[in-house]
Amino acid sequence: MDDLSFLAEVRLFLQRMSLAMPDPRARHRVMEVGIGLLCGEAPKTITSALEWNGAHGDWSADYRTFSKTRWRTNDLFSPILAEATAWSGKGPIFAAMDDSLLRKTGRKIPGTSYARDPLSPPFHMNLILGQRFLQTSVMARAGKGRPWRAIPVAWRHAPPLKAPRGATKQQKQAVKEARKTYNISTVGREELFRLRAEIDRLPDGFRRKLIMTADGGFANRSFLRELPDRTTVVARIRKDARLRRVLPLEKRKGNRKYGDPLPTPEEMLRDAKVRTRRMSVYVGGRRRRLRYKVVRNVCWPRVTRDRPAMLILLKPLGYRLRQGGKLLYKQPAYLFVVGDEAKVRHAIQAYLLRWQIEVNFRDEKTILGVGKAQVWNPNSVERVPAFLVACYAAMLLANMNVLNDERDDHFDSLPPWRNDEVLHPSTRDLVRLLRKQVLEERELCAARPHAA
Repeated sequence: MDDLSFLAEVRLFLQRMSLAMPDPRARHRVMEVGIGLLCGEAPKTITSALEWNGAHGDWSADYRTFSKTRWRTNDLFSPILAEATAWSGKGPIFAAMDDSLLRKTGRKIPGTSYARDPLSPPFHMNLILGQRFLQTSVMARAGKGRPWRAIPVAWRHAPPLKAPRGATKQQKQAVKEARKTYNISTVGREELFRLRAEIDRLPDGFRRKLIMTADGGFANRSFLRELPDRTTVVARIRKDARLRRVLPLEKRKGNRKYGDPLPTPEEMLRDAKVRTRRMSVYVGGRRRRLRYKVVRNVCWPRVTRDRPAMLILLKPLGYRLRQGGKLLYKQPAYLFVVGDEAKVRHAIQAYLLRWQIEVNFRDEKTILGVGKAQVWNPNSVERVPAFLVACYAAMLLANMNVLNDERDDHFDSLPPWRNDEVLHPSTRDLVRLLRKQVLEERELCAARPHAA
């Protein structure tokens, strides 16, 4: 394999992404800025990316690419989605959706508001300034038996509705009422319909089922009541949710739409009359036996009304990654599966793969520095983080196309204390390899005039 093939593949993805911009002058700029943001040192700002590329002169055109040039972030992710679904196998497309908060220090930055700190302890809630974004990732893998990766295919700015400065009492009341119908769940529903439409436009995408997983924050009527066709949603619900049996149409008389009330999910998990099943799952780097229960033909009147759904009750796995390590998966999980009918093993697999989107958030914030760009323009505030996330997704897909998602001799050797099995290269490994190949290319270009 050519030493520069990984760098060439990343540039090829950036070139396809740049077609989202109608102005051809901006396309070359975003390709260079993308390489600089991936390889540059912290803080990951547009200025640091241009400095790492060795750019000199006036940088205003690069900033105007994100603030003035007309383009949409959804078009930026179109080639990413097409490639990610190609690596998702022949079965259903597994996807995950979750929101993330990017910390900010200025209250006047567009879209910034106070929100609950997700890292605060449960007994003391802290408030922080930040910008809320909604990410959607599609699960992909380099081949059967290989580990799955979450590939970001959408990144949407989802700030809460806010009354303008100096608003009247009536305007504040109107914003307060609008918040009841427009929140992160309604934004997630819009993204779910948009993702389904984008998949339908792909070759054979109309035939593929989409299984979307979401955490408990999306288990509400705003997100679950209306779902697109050929789509299944797996959402984690509360242990005391009030569910009922589905009443057949021939037994409905008068205003009666629901069957008998069901015990709570926690009570059904403890009920010995409900059959316990077992299946083999791949969690924590090895195969494990998972115990679960299935309750079919249930409905959630307050959320999905009389639409039939399936309830999956997962017993805790309770395993440790190493001797003396922290006990993981020690709490049960209650999954509400609604929408197009899906197999139980696919719903459980989709839920277990949801953790990969948390890996995305960790790498995006700690390694790539998403949200560190010091921009104030309303367009730039939304576009710069989305562009960096798209570059991150392009790097992951280039790794799968060229390196087959394997940590081979192109990467630096592992430290002596690493005695565990490496499943695939980490994001830090990919950034180091990309930076190494860019520097080697620069040395070759600098040596050519002297050789001549």
